[in-house]
Amino acid sequence: MRYLVISDTHGFKNYLSRIVEKESDIKKIIFLGDGLTDIQSFKASHPEYEIIAVAGNCDVNKAVPTKEIITVKGYKILICHGDGYYVKMGLLPLRKACMDMQVDIALFGHTHRQYYEYYDGIYTFNPGSVMPSANPFSCYGILDLSNPKPLFYHREI
Repeated sequence: MRYLVISDTHGFKNYLSRIVEKESDIKKIIFLGDGLTDIQSFKASHPEYEIIAVAGNCDVNKAVPTKEIITVKGYKILICHGDGYYVKMGLLPLRKACMDMQVDIALFGHTHRQYYEYYDGIYTFNPGSVMPSANPFSCYGILDLSNPKPLFYHREI
């Protein structure tokens, strides 16, 4: 089971389309906020995709939650934008929340920077930002749960 992990599109819908073209075999998307209207527009025209989305600090739709916890293949996964855990200041609040919630994997955005770490039994992954000015390149991630251990990949668009 593989997921596209996408964050911080900030209106760059065409980049979202490029990602799904490039990764055409993956039909599950986890969206980590800041561009909620982009992913909602995509979902309306692509019902074949299974999409889990949370709102970010720049999203105005308050009906969409800012975090979700799902369980897939025995892994408890926290999906959040990251601003509520002050991830731009460091990951200690996020790690503490993961330990309190007994989460195995934390997916977050907000910093616009790619990140991966396995620490103290918790996988922490940020795909970076789709927005081209956020990094030297536009990026996204892949979460692969089809192996005995979860695999995480950073990709450039």
